[in-house]
Amino acid sequence: MALVLVTGAVDLAFWRGERHMIGGGTLPLWVVPALASGLCVALLLRHRFPLGVWGLVWIYTSINLVVPQYYPVTYLLVACYVVASRVPAPSARLVLVASALPLGLFSYRFAQADSPESQLRGFLAAAVAWSIFLSIAWGLGRLAHAREQHARAERERLAADAEKALAAQRLRLAHELHDSVTGAVAGMILHAGAARALSTGDDARVRQALEVIEQAGARAMTELHSMLGLLRSTDPADAPAVRLADVDQLLESARRAGLSVRTDITGTARPLPPDADLAAYRIVQESLTNVTKHAGRGATVTLGIAWSESALDLTVRSSGGRATPVAAGLSSGTGLRGLRERLDALGGELSGGPDDDGWCVRATLPAHPTIEAP
Repeated sequence: MALVLVTGAVDLAFWRGERHMIGGGTLPLWVVPALASGLCVALLLRHRFPLGVWGLVWIYTSINLVVPQYYPVTYLLVACYVVASRVPAPSARLVLVASALPLGLFSYRFAQADSPESQLRGFLAAAVAWSIFLSIAWGLGRLAHAREQHARAERERLAADAEKALAAQRLRLAHELHDSVTGAVAGMILHAGAARALSTGDDARVRQALEVIEQAGARAMTELHSMLGLLRSTDPADAPAVRLADVDQLLESARRAGLSVRTDITGTARPLPPDADLAAYRIVQESLTNVTKHAGRGATVTLGIAWSESALDLTVRSSGGRATPVAAGLSSGTGLRGLRERLDALGGELSGGPDDDGWCVRATLPAHPTIEAP
């Protein structure tokens, strides 16, 4: 804006109120200031429409055909600089040649004020001066364009290097998960299956517990394979396909593990954005896992699902049960924190804490797609 104001001020200063037109008429005093104000407004849009603004300025220079002692060159220099700094080289060269045409007219008008014997010298001097000014403006624009292209190429190179480093890190993480966690889970499933096969005469509750271990291990193995595929890929379509509609499997598994689970659904269910759908499933999964670890068999769990126009409210409330002595060793303390970070990214909220004689987790998720910033 400061550049535009200076450009307009310099142009009006060189105008000096000249109003005499070819043919003997006089231009109204307000015409040139009004046109100058309009050009200044147009120059404010020069970065968004560089060629359009330059074309408007180029047309405005034809006012010299009417007012021979008015040379609106400052607008042309600014517009030429912006075009040179923002368009490809072929277009920039065409603009340079086209910008020289009105400068030739200005040089001719300037030389007419001299005596006939010195008009040629005056024309050449004016043409050289205008050419120097135009070349400086155009050259600075091309220099700015080259620097911007170099900076863009450097940003793209850095982004590509960061993407490669991230892909390598994800691949290493996938290898570590496969070599450590996947093997341990597979061993757990096999040992639980073997133990269940050998416990035909034992307590039915033992066989049921072993079956629950097998099913939980199989489900964990499926999700591990999905996670490993996601780590090896950057396609969002490879993300885990579980969603809130699959929560019945979690509830059935929790019941087989000795929990008393009931659901309380209000409102009309509707599709959620993929990220929110997955987050809702993970909230229920993590909450049931925590109840299984800390409350144990006999605990009562109430899953509340409340739909509204703009949000989904989830409540997992637990009470009773018999705490297991190994629960503390199974907790890392990162489950709820990770869910809270996930919901923060979605624009939701999550809280958890004691509730009477049990524990309660409350979550609110947006029921409409979120728009990410650029």
